[in-house]
Amino acid sequence: MYDAGLLIARLFLGVPFIVWGVLKLRGDEAKLVPGLRALRLSDPSFFAYLIGVCELVGGVAVVIGYPVHTAGVLLGLWCLATGYDAHRGNMTELLKNVTMAGGFFALAATGPGGFSIFGGAPTGVFAYLP
Repeated sequence: MYDAGLLIARLFLGVPFIVWGVLKLRGDEAKLVPGLRALRLSDPSFFAYLIGVCELVGGVAVVIGYPVHTAGVLLGLWCLATGYDAHRGNMTELLKNVTMAGGFFALAATGPGGFSIFGGAPTGVFAYLP
């Protein structure tokens, strides 16, 4: 039951990031560009696509369960940063991001469980990755 629960948690946390990443890479990044331009970034379109790639890769890492510790911490920090930057005027959206961050940090602390690639314990060269 423990491993199944962690798989369900990984799916609930990772799939939205996969969807958001794919949407940004398929043209939805235009909604993000004005906010990035306000941060005075040199090329906001490039950073919008980079955000899409990071969300896609992070979501896939969480879903497959490797490297879930690193991905969990990074996506948790990402949720806090975007919650503060983009949603601080909307308490509901801010708390949504804080809640997702808590889920990612809990996942990073507990690990991926047995229903994951490598069964949660990689071997060989993969054991040296974070």
